[in-house]
Amino acid sequence: MNRRPSGESRGTRLAAHYDALYAGTGFGDAPRFYRWIARLALPVAPPGDPPRILDIGCGAGGMLRAWAERGVPAVGLDFSARALASAPSGAARIRGDGTALPFAEGSFDLVTNLGNLEHFDDLAAGIREMRRVLSAEGTAWVLLPNLLYSGTVWRVIRGGEGPNHHQPIDRFATREEWAAWLSWGGLSVEKVTPYHKGKRWKRLLPSALAWHFLYRCRRSAPGSGPPPPAPLGRRAPEVDAPTDDTPAGR
Repeated sequence: MNRRPSGESRGTRLAAHYDALYAGTGFGDAPRFYRWIARLALPVAPPGDPPRILDIGCGAGGMLRAWAERGVPAVGLDFSARALASAPSGAARIRGDGTALPFAEGSFDLVTNLGNLEHFDDLAAGIREMRRVLSAEGTAWVLLPNLLYSGTVWRVIRGGEGPNHHQPIDRFATREEWAAWLSWGGLSVEKVTPYHKGKRWKRLLPSALAWHFLYRCRRSAPGSGPPPPAPLGRRAPEVDAPTDDTPAGR
């Protein structure tokens, strides 16, 4: 079995993977996607001071650019230094971990996490950290992948191939299963919007077969019992590879 240098954490390995990804082809969605999110999350800028906005897993800054177009300042956080270097220089960019956010409780009025939470090493911690930094009246907008996406169902029928986004950690769940996880972590789901990645004809299909779901959430009391059943997941072997200082037999 391959072993990693002593002291190298899973977070370090994951950050290195995304550094390489952004050094190559880049990553992210089309500008129209981020503008759509901005319109949904903030249809009209409220009077007075602008809302405090955080984009978790901001990558190369697509959401930060959309907010800048609206004249609204925002903070972007990512653990990939390469991604942050590609983000807009005028935006506040912080290198950090979405499972241990470097902000005080209630620091933000609007939090986005778009296609990132399912790749976190610790899903539960990622949800609870979003809740912690969200203000009492704030909203969180979370985009998550559908286990029953129509394209996935078709691939399973044709060749038995399940979902795979080809990242070190992948998770997939149904609309209701993701909602259960968010609610358990202290984010009460107010609305779910299907996302079809611009394929308008797929709106003719049942919404339960959408590519992703966008959840609008409010801060609520977290669940006191055990978490819901784990989503279907994949972990690349190198994520959990032992290090040189891992005791023998582990």
